[in-house]
Amino acid sequence: LYACYPFTVISQLSTGPMLEATSPPDKRGFSQGCNITVMNFGAALSPFVLGVISDNLGTPVAIWICVAISFLSAFANVPLMWVDGCNVPKKPVPMERRPLLGEDEEVVQKILKGEWVDTEILDQVNEERFLKGRPYLFVRPRPYEDEKHELDLLRKRTKSDFLYHQRKTREYLCMLNERSSDDLATLCNQYNLSMRPTNEDEVESINSDVGKWFISYLKDNGYAPHMDSTLIKEQIMLAFPHVSDGGDVTPESIEENLLRTERVFTRAIEMEGMDEDASQLNFKGVLKYAQSAILQSAKA
Repeated sequence: LYACYPFTVISQLSTGPMLEATSPPDKRGFSQGCNITVMNFGAALSPFVLGVISDNLGTPVAIWICVAISFLSAFANVPLMWVDGCNVPKKPVPMERRPLLGEDEEVVQKILKGEWVDTEILDQVNEERFLKGRPYLFVRPRPYEDEKHELDLLRKRTKSDFLYHQRKTREYLCMLNERSSDDLATLCNQYNLSMRPTNEDEVESINSDVGKWFISYLKDNGYAPHMDSTLIKEQIMLAFPHVSDGGDVTPESIEENLLRTERVFTRAIEMEGMDEDASQLNFKGVLKYAQSAILQSAKA
């Protein structure tokens, strides 16, 4: 009896907010007044009635009557669970995890699910959010098992994605030279605002999913993370060199951060032979070499 008593207090306290949510605005005072009157009337009358029952039928009977009334009251309130305002409110979906007004909902949902969307389209969505002072989209990766058969396709998209981000980074660098100090400070503040998440738990969850994807990829492609952890860390540091300190971007650091980012993309493009200009030069060199060889053989 004493262990369950606190739950009766909680149920009494919860009726006030429930009435506040369900009653009309012009009747809320009357509804709350009726609620308090009924509770006080019951509190005043029930001890007398239960005392008489206890004297005549015994204390256990009085206790079981209280239990029966409590269960009856609970079942009577069950339908309120489906009334808005009386149930547990749903957690609002943060803006970085849902489409905003004016955005292409189908495209945004594909991005949020981790499905492939052209990197230029994703960048356009985030750029519009940046201009409106909204947070960038959070892209949750698909499980590795769902993507392992699409790795060749993902690899084919690397060239266009890397070249696009290299070009955009260079555009941002050129734009910095055209901005005044005040404009640059405003730009940094806007960027930091869009980068700042409203839900840190969501960020940690996505980071964890990325880590799981990476480890699954390593294990599925002949690496042994549990034996070569130092070597793998060195390879990661080589592939992802330092580009910033990870904090807010400032007018003093933004140019250096962009230069480092541009160098990362440029190095990857050159290493993989994806540089279009270099490819043209190499092709011309091959033609020139072939032409000279043909001339020499003709003279002979």
